[in-house]
Amino acid sequence: MSARDRILARVRRAAAPGPEWQPGGATPAIARTEGADRIERFVAQAEAAEATVTRIASLADLPEALASEFRARNLAPAVRMGDDPAFAGLDWGLIEVSRGPGRIEEPATLSRARMGMAETGSLVLASGPDNPVTLTFLGETHFVVLDAKDVQAGFESVFAGLREGALPRTVNFVTGPSRSADIGQVLQLGAHGPVALHIFLIGS
Repeated sequence: MSARDRILARVRRAAAPGPEWQPGGATPAIARTEGADRIERFVAQAEAAEATVTRIASLADLPEALASEFRARNLAPAVRMGDDPAFAGLDWGLIEVSRGPGRIEEPATLSRARMGMAETGSLVLASGPDNPVTLTFLGETHFVVLDAKDVQAGFESVFAGLREGALPRTVNFVTGPSRSADIGQVLQLGAHGPVALHIFLIGS
């Protein structure tokens, strides 16, 4: 056996999983929450990351809840969104709605998250015409709709869910509003994207 073969053999032995290893075997307890505990964990983690959350009973309650947030934040009642069919039949009332990709300095944008992750309070946003990825980064205030039934426990279940259908071109994990402490180690929100992230969590 040559020196090269001996080295490669040692690498293979070192890289081989041990007998105790099993896929998913190292999942931490925080990524195995279930039921109401999973939802409460998601909300707590999202709020710890400076996101805000409103619980609503159904999608039909979204326009009123969004209008209330506009008033509370002293924002003009106008929002940019994609072509998500979930939003198509809603009565937006006095809210001015425009559709298409996000634009520079958009005051407010609205997306629908494919999933949420309780482990970190993250939103899982898939790109496409229904929810253009630019809405995630170009709005000053990003509103996101998430169904409680789509909240997963951790990374393992999120990736398993993504593999169930056609994979989108881009998947973004968003945890709270944009932030940076690059200058003087002082935390600044909105450094590279939205200054505020608000989640409308549907159901329980």
